Amino acid sequence: MLTVISLGAGVQSSTMALMAARGEIGPMPDCAIFADTGWEPRRVYEWLDWLETQLPFPTVRAARPGLDLGKLSIGVASGSVPLRGASLPPFFVAGPDGMRPKQCSKEFKTRVIGHEVRRMLGIEPGKRGPKGKAVEQWLGISFDEISRCKDAEQSFTTNRFPLVELRMRRNDCLMWMAERQYPTPPRSSCIFCPYRTNEEWRDLRDNYPHDWDKAVAFDGEIRRGFPGMTGAQFVHRQRVPLGEVNLSTPAERGQIEFGFIQECDGMCGV
Repeated sequence: MLTVISLGAGVQSSTMALMAARGEIGPMPDCAIFADTGWEPRRVYEWLDWLETQLPFPTVRAARPGLDLGKLSIGVASGSVPLRGASLPPFFVAGPDGMRPKQCSKEFKTRVIGHEVRRMLGIEPGKRGPKGKAVEQWLGISFDEISRCKDAEQSFTTNRFPLVELRMRRNDCLMWMAERQYPTPPRSSCIFCPYRTNEEWRDLRDNYPHDWDKAVAFDGEIRRGFPGMTGAQFVHRQRVPLGEVNLSTPAERGQIEFGFIQECDGMCGV
């Protein structure tokens, strides 16, 4: 049985990998596989460099053949690259279309790891895998995300969710890291991922200007949208150019923050 960790290099999967390294989850994995879209924040790559030094098993960095996710998105939006065999990120579309379906994780993460597993097993392209279960794949889905637990696409792979087994939530993972004096892992997502809060966009802008500039430039290059779309395309939900989005805090906009009143549950004085 080949045991692999699906390593996103974020909070949950990093915690799971370090728990395995310390023998708190068993058996010891044969390797961890990081599917690289090519557009992770710089701090994720730096974190991955550090994490590799902490793990007693190898970390494999794999990528989808051909253009990376960002270059493919730009090429399709500009009309220079045909959209064939890949699903692109769910950016926001002006007008009634709203948001595109999310499929990029499957194409550039899940299946990349699946192809790497097949390579490790010596399965040639186009050939069937073994009839029985040959792989146990650990995924860093925490107990608060239990709805994301699904079976593996490949019939010879069994998905396992160690954090769910331990009933660990994301905050539990952060506490586990802090108690053992590990650094706090970054959030793992492409720099142009539309699933960001304004707080996360501000963090990118204020603390990681290199990644912010890349995200702003990327946003401008996908404006035309993908084939079949009826409106302009944006990475931010306000549907304006990223560099023009108002990312100020409520306090900066002059709104009063009520502190504990915002969390009142109607039990004042108890």
